[in-house]
Amino acid sequence: MTKTTGTQPAISGRLSPFGRASFSGIEADILLGDDTGPFTVMDMVVSPGMGAPAHISFHEDKVFHVASGSLLFLVGEDRFAAGPGEHIHVAKGAIHSFSALGSSPARMTLISTPAQHERFFLALSALPVPHLQEAVDAVCQAYDQAIVGPVVSLRPRK
Repeated sequence: MTKTTGTQPAISGRLSPFGRASFSGIEADILLGDDTGPFTVMDMVVSPGMGAPAHISFHEDKVFHVASGSLLFLVGEDRFAAGPGEHIHVAKGAIHSFSALGSSPARMTLISTPAQHERFFLALSALPVPHLQEAVDAVCQAYDQAIVGPVVSLRPRK
């Protein structure tokens, strides 16, 4: 890995995890972010039935790439399953959520710009368990996020 300065990205070459965050059944290896590049890259493993609650990232655009397993996504009002090789775009300001479907974990890569989402994950990961809602709200406010609902789930059949 080569570090550069000036207008070049801070890191070029093969990425290795330099941090790890855990929250809501998500184990995230941080590959790029903060002062190491212009965007965040995280390799995330999501436990079955777990995932990110419905939230808004007010200043970040995101792309998810599903590597293995199956995930249920909520983007805006659309709810859909995504499997290996699929890509999902979430524009800044859009409500979104995801959860792992089935009995096995799912793995995906998150790319978010501008870099800061890894700091949000690290701050959530540092909260004592059980999480106090006030503490979660304070982290969300500090990183321009808003949790607006539960983790997306399959609708009950009628």
